[in-house]
Amino acid sequence: MRKLNIFLVIGMLVTFFAHGIMGAIKLFGADANSLKPAAAACLCFMTAHVIVTTVLTVQTLHARRLSGAGYFKDNLMFWARRISGFAILIPLVMHLLIFRSPDSGAFRLQAFTNGRMISQIIFAAAIACHVLTNIEPALISFGVKDTKAFSHDVMFVVSSVILFTGAAFVVYWLRWARI
Repeated sequence: MRKLNIFLVIGMLVTFFAHGIMGAIKLFGADANSLKPAAAACLCFMTAHVIVTTVLTVQTLHARRLSGAGYFKDNLMFWARRISGFAILIPLVMHLLIFRSPDSGAFRLQAFTNGRMISQIIFAAAIACHVLTNIEPALISFGVKDTKAFSHDVMFVVSSVILFTGAAFVVYWLRWARI
């Protein structure tokens, strides 16, 4: 199940990057036609990842109960990874509601208020927190020996994509705010 999860993570990251970059291009005002398939694929990978991770977490809690040794303080990073993952779900739903497209398939601009901007900042922060806390275990599961060198590369790519999409959100918000 863990091997399946790492393939889901790879698919989720690739489609997340594609969706983020194409969405940012759309928010900057250019056209990005293949936005919806990337978003749908990312959502499918994410849903499967949540299910697999939930099953693995339940198995871990069951093993903990059977052993009688929780070591909660020693496993704070494990819990930070799980909590940061579930913390993404609420701003994700808000993201889906804000940028949903009607049945016609045409992308329509909606009023991008301060509240919506704040929700997207929270969404980006939750994603960044979750990805950054999970880089090392993901690299280990790939079999990478020197995780420090690769984690810096991954952090650079993730930070660059989040900066690009964040700038697009700011431009989009400024156009709505007419500043």
